[in-house]
Amino acid sequence: MIDEPYAGVPDLGLNRLLVVVTGSAYAWSTPYWLEWLRQSCPELEVRVVLTRSAERFVTRQAIAARVGGAVWGDTWPEDEATARHVEWAEWAEAILVYPATLHFMARLALGLGDSPALLAAQSTRAPVVVAPALPPGALEGAAVRQHWAALAARPNVVLVPPVPGRSQTTGREDAWVPPPLPEALRLIVEHRAEKTAVPVEDPRPDTGFGTGLLRTSVHDLPTGGRRWRREPGPLAPVPFQPAGDEVDRLLRGIGDIGDARMATGTADGPARLYDVRGDVSVAHLLLNREPGAELEKPLHDLGRLLRAVHGLKPPAGLPTGPSRGLTRLGDWLAGRAAAPRAACAQGQLRRSLGEARWTQVLAWHHRTVTDPDTTLGHGAAGLGSLVVDPVSGGVELLVGEDVCVAPWYVDLGWVVGELVELQWQVGGDKGGWQSLTDALFEGYGRDLGPEWNRIAALRILLHVHDIAAYLDDFDRGFDHYCDFLRFLIDL
Repeated sequence: MIDEPYAGVPDLGLNRLLVVVTGSAYAWSTPYWLEWLRQSCPELEVRVVLTRSAERFVTRQAIAARVGGAVWGDTWPEDEATARHVEWAEWAEAILVYPATLHFMARLALGLGDSPALLAAQSTRAPVVVAPALPPGALEGAAVRQHWAALAARPNVVLVPPVPGRSQTTGREDAWVPPPLPEALRLIVEHRAEKTAVPVEDPRPDTGFGTGLLRTSVHDLPTGGRRWRREPGPLAPVPFQPAGDEVDRLLRGIGDIGDARMATGTADGPARLYDVRGDVSVAHLLLNREPGAELEKPLHDLGRLLRAVHGLKPPAGLPTGPSRGLTRLGDWLAGRAAAPRAACAQGQLRRSLGEARWTQVLAWHHRTVTDPDTTLGHGAAGLGSLVVDPVSGGVELLVGEDVCVAPWYVDLGWVVGELVELQWQVGGDKGGWQSLTDALFEGYGRDLGPEWNRIAALRILLHVHDIAAYLDDFDRGFDHYCDFLRFLIDL
């Protein structure tokens, strides 16, 4: 029986773990740790892959005796019909590279897939936990810094900070080795908890939610009210488009309109802070209940606030280009998607909609971004930016991240597009949904006219892009969106 100094092994919440052992001298420790793992987690099924260089330090027989099963080499045998990398990527609920040489770490960071284990790690959506073992001096080197940063940016990669260890070459404690295996396992547990702790669309005080595009947290203020903190997500292509002091002054000058107000916020590094009364957005309310008369007033107030913004004279020097959202949409429609999954979604929609409709969509976008009849605009008006205080019924519109000069109908149509999509997704009483749109138009003092579907379709297309590009756990296709968009474009 192993003398167990690490009795407090965390509950991994896993059934299947793939361990990749690479060619560091520290690989000598893996039989010990695999024996410990078998005794500590007897229900956990463990498969082990040894790279060719790892077999200089540990044998397959020594590993097999600890895991009670086959041990694979990191090669593609010519006599096997199945693809090992596909089998491993689908089987593993987590992949642990322990130890990971600088060479393996670099290949992973560069996107290479020249071995089954490496290609499995590139292909899986399960956590990939990398525990580097580095020679003296490497930790401070440019290569490790570059590859560490690249891997840290991947949402499913967990980097295990190494600890000082004895170098077999220098005899000094100037190498860097993985910490004991329980510490690496604990990081798997923390990563899985972080991924599942807070639903994306369920903001509550002292919680966070969001996607790769936008992260939001909501906290109680000691003096009452809530502080919303919004910042670009890790995959956001560009930072917020700051309004500037003059625009902030103009927006604050709108003042209260009844019990509705603008919340311009303040910059906090890349983020923006908003101190408001409410802790819930209209988007959240509509995702969790059918539309009711109590939401007509917030939509009416939103229309009044947008009309007040559009009534301001844009200050000199404010950029006149399209908003971040319209730019992101234009790149995607034109085939310049930065995210592979978004590019695949674009191809799917284009094939399904057909070239005539796709040409129509491209023309709509071009017409929108080149329309010379512009006003000062919110730039990203939406139901997620409209905060409601359930006690007073007051609303605040978060603004300042995307202020731009754009046609008036972009802000209004963005909201209509969200309402149309929510009605289609959530269902419920059609009259109730129409009453919300009517309230928005009444508050604004104008509707979108017969071409309302144009801007609504563009908003929904942008949402398709954002789902594909920034929701890592979205594993459904877009066939249902294709059907809906065909209907919407043909109106």
